[in-house]
Amino acid sequence: MPDLKPDPVNTPRAPDTNLRARMRSEVRRDQVICLAIAAVLLLAIFALQPLLQARRSHLVQSSDKSIGQLLLTFPRLALGGFRGVLAMALWENAEHDKNAQKWRPLETDYNAIAALEPYFGTDYIFNAWNMSYNLSAQYHGLDTKYKWVLDGLVYLYKGEHYVPDNSNMIINEANDFFLKLGTSFERKYYCARWRYDIAHLYRYKPGEKGKQFGTLPEVYFIVHQPEFNCTLLKPLSGHGPIGHGVRVGKIHYRYGLSVFYFAWVEYGRAMSQPKLPSDSGIEVLDSWQPMALRLWCRDDIYYAQRLTNRIFNEPPARMLRRFPARVRNILDCYRNVAINGPRDVREWHAYLQKFPDQYNVHHSHLLETRYFMALAKAESAMFQGLVAWQNNGRKFRLGDAADQHLLAAIALYKQAMVAYHTYLHEAYPRTAGFPKGMGRNGQMRFMHAMEARIAGIESFRLTAQTGQPNLTFLDPVTLSDSD
Repeated sequence: MPDLKPDPVNTPRAPDTNLRARMRSEVRRDQVICLAIAAVLLLAIFALQPLLQARRSHLVQSSDKSIGQLLLTFPRLALGGFRGVLAMALWENAEHDKNAQKWRPLETDYNAIAALEPYFGTDYIFNAWNMSYNLSAQYHGLDTKYKWVLDGLVYLYKGEHYVPDNSNMIINEANDFFLKLGTSFERKYYCARWRYDIAHLYRYKPGEKGKQFGTLPEVYFIVHQPEFNCTLLKPLSGHGPIGHGVRVGKIHYRYGLSVFYFAWVEYGRAMSQPKLPSDSGIEVLDSWQPMALRLWCRDDIYYAQRLTNRIFNEPPARMLRRFPARVRNILDCYRNVAINGPRDVREWHAYLQKFPDQYNVHHSHLLETRYFMALAKAESAMFQGLVAWQNNGRKFRLGDAADQHLLAAIALYKQAMVAYHTYLHEAYPRTAGFPKGMGRNGQMRFMHAMEARIAGIESFRLTAQTGQPNLTFLDPVTLSDSD
């Protein structure tokens, strides 16, 4: 057998104890040096801190805006590519919370999604739609529904801070005013509540919190968006006004301002963007502004009619307490129609010249605005006659100031009936095929209401001298609040 001897090359050598000891010594020396340098640098930092703070105060101005930018930038830098994954998880969680009717967690989900994707306008549009339309529909109380609609609007306006000049976001703001606050099933409450909140903005102090403010913080935030050009008016008296309101340009709206003004502004702003909204064709988009002005006229007349009926049928003691303020309120409504009616007619003429193929669709709306203008003149004359009668201690005689206003109102109502007949002939022609109650016969009730106004005024002139006039002619409403 061969002689197996260990290979001298692969044979392990005995450890060099001196080498290991020398290496340990060098490592300890390096550690001591590093610790000493760290201690010196730490002491230097503490010594230089006051100087650095003084220098930094001149270079970096800390503000809410910079902090807000940090809150937006930090998730983008820290999460990197995982930001999209987390956003998708939040979307799924939001849908789960919505289906489970967990409304507060849902609102938190939306805010987190906006923080992760702050520069995507679609996020704000989708979430605001959910708040204004889907979530508001989950509640029975009108005040809670109204609060959710305002939350949706506030969400959009806050989103505009990060996604400015997005026409799709702007037109969704306009639609919230027009379609949700102005023409939804709850419109009577929404329109009146919006007016009330604007008239009472003097009760809200920015920065203060409390349930007593109701929805005033949201309305305050929305109304003070720069495009609306609204400034708060001073109180009418030191005891607190019935109305406070806002000024737009040179016009005072002490007792509230219609939601359709805000829709009109936002539709115009959407159409002025370099890129038009993508949800409709140009013929539809261009019609929204005159449509908003038309319904602004109708809204003011309807509100003034209902308030007139209410105050003249209240007990005298309650009526007298707020009578002067309510008179100014109603006269402001008729003033608004006198301003906006001609403007709307001009806008409709410009629209129909631009889109002549839309004549059959929108010319009737132009004629309806003319009817509103004629009706507002008649209603204003009748109202001024009743005010003169009230201010004269409810004493009436033929030929006095009140009677002159009422005679003028009768003539103006007859002109309004002609204007309404012209509108009716074009909007509801004598043809078959209209659903029952929605065709010409269904619309004739407004013509009959004006006839009842004339008959009631004539009866009032004959019975007011006895001191017990019949005011039931104020009950019929001479125009619809639906569209």
